[in-house]
Amino acid sequence: MPSSPHPLILLLAPALLLAASGCQTLPDAALPATDPLIQVNTAVNRQGRSCPDDACLDDWPDVADLEQLEYWDCKAYAVAKADRLIRQHGYQPARLEYVLIEGPPLRVTHAALLVDGRWVLDSGLRCQVCGLERFAAGLRVTGRLPVTELPYLRRVQRVTKHR
Repeated sequence: MPSSPHPLILLLAPALLLAASGCQTLPDAALPATDPLIQVNTAVNRQGRSCPDDACLDDWPDVADLEQLEYWDCKAYAVAKADRLIRQHGYQPARLEYVLIEGPPLRVTHAALLVDGRWVLDSGLRCQVCGLERFAAGLRVTGRLPVTELPYLRRVQRVTKHR
């Protein structure tokens, strides 16, 4: 008769798996593969040409500029995902935010799209679609910007650049 695993192994196994694999590409179990968040995230992650460096864009791009960009960084992916959720799936912009995280092992601040304050759609550095707590595990959330506020941020950035 096989012996049952030690109780400590049963407790540590999920933590070891998470530490070994991080968020990778598996969504949280609460979202089925047919969920629009997973569909949009997957489609947009295939759409752009990933930045070969940590950051390729100085500013947050406008949706209209995405097709002309040679490379997309995390900001471009987040903008494209927000646009697609709004235009193709009828999400209200008030449900969407850009979330920023930083801290080792990341070399620069990383951006992703946050939906309903809970689900993060990422370009693959931390996860694909996962909960905010899982996405930010071990890092600091350093900013949250409602999608509706991005045009105002762009205007402020333009004004300060010209000074």
